[in-house]
Amino acid sequence: MKSILIGMVVSLLIITGLTFNWGYNQHNELTNYSLYVESQFRRMFHDLVGNVENIQSSLSKVMVSGTPRQNVLLFTDLMYKCYDAQKELTQLPISHRNVSKTQKFLSQVGDFSMAMSRKCLSGKPLTAEDMETLEELHNYSNYLSTSLLELQNELNKNGTELNGLIKKVAEDLNEANDNMLNTSFINVEERMQKYPVLIYDGPFSEHIKDIKPKLKGKNITEDEARRIAEEFLKNNKKYRAAIISETENTRFPAYIVELQEGDGNQSYISLAVAKKGGKIVWMLDTRPIGDKRLNIKEAVNRGKDFLLKNGYENMTPTYYEEYDGQLVINFAYMDDDIIVYTDLIKVKVSLEDGSIIGFESDGYLSNHHERDIQEPQVSESDARDMVSIDAGIEKVRLAIIPTEGSKEVLCYEFMTKYKKDTFLIYVNAISGEEEKILQVITKDEGVLMM
Repeated sequence: MKSILIGMVVSLLIITGLTFNWGYNQHNELTNYSLYVESQFRRMFHDLVGNVENIQSSLSKVMVSGTPRQNVLLFTDLMYKCYDAQKELTQLPISHRNVSKTQKFLSQVGDFSMAMSRKCLSGKPLTAEDMETLEELHNYSNYLSTSLLELQNELNKNGTELNGLIKKVAEDLNEANDNMLNTSFINVEERMQKYPVLIYDGPFSEHIKDIKPKLKGKNITEDEARRIAEEFLKNNKKYRAAIISETENTRFPAYIVELQEGDGNQSYISLAVAKKGGKIVWMLDTRPIGDKRLNIKEAVNRGKDFLLKNGYENMTPTYYEEYDGQLVINFAYMDDDIIVYTDLIKVKVSLEDGSIIGFESDGYLSNHHERDIQEPQVSESDARDMVSIDAGIEKVRLAIIPTEGSKEVLCYEFMTKYKKDTFLIYVNAISGEEEKILQVITKDEGVLMM
């Protein structure tokens, strides 16, 4: 009996020792992995700061450069710096909604730089308006650069671990130090949302032009705004609607409505209902998103069905981007067989359950109208001659694209392949001139155009 007891004690000690050793090794592995992830985040943040500083510097150089050749080089460098900064910003453990305006700013500086580079290549000088825009962009990039440097110094001084911020979604972080990065970016966001309106010939997803919106209809009351908001989602749920504010000095003066479900759920949905015509300008659902269950095709179909239920007919998906369990899809209007890229609606779909969690119709409300589209003066055959013989044409269709100012132009859109890359080449259907070339970038998270 005594020997059995001794054997049990020895076995228990061995098991305890093995368990301790396993736990110790696991702890070391986890610590090493955490240090690795931490170093990666710090490197990304360091690269982000460096790129924003370079953006600010390049904008300064453009304003003092006197030769078109030098401007082309500077604008091209600016474009790539902006896209690199965007990539680094999206990889940081920061809530997307807290940096969306900063991302948009970097995107549009890059797009503006691309447009100005093309302008210089065509021999056109920069105008006084171009220089004014550059000055404003320089001021905002200087603010962003200074803010990021201050934040970097604060992080280094206080020893905040960026990796720990990933847990923010799952935990209530009570310490101010843990929330510092997101809080600081919110402060930056409040300033960055005021960056200047750009008039440029950039990718069609962000055509922002100083034109009079084509929204029609009578002025609606607060009661009508609440009813429109309650019925917009078409998901058979009952909501309590309350008007929390109004906007006046905007492109679309609107009632800001907040929806809450009848069961007292703490998450809420915000909508802007245009005072004129009662159209939804934007909608955002703030609830957390769970695990991905839908594929891209299913999510796109959910978005298209949602638009049809709300009376938006003849909308076709153009490209999409996936992040944080969500899919943002750009839909453009089809006028018979002509795709109208200016009449744009963005729909955000949850990849967890297919629900609509975001909507933006600024492009559509600004531009959609009955068009008297001119017949092409250049044949498709002649337009093909503008495309390099090395590029294999896979598809062609007519498209209306935005150009500088408030202009629209009818083009042939050629989808071409060169080696392994896909390009969209736009040839003016009236003049026969090449208007634009976009590269189609297909990634796991979406289809983008550059």
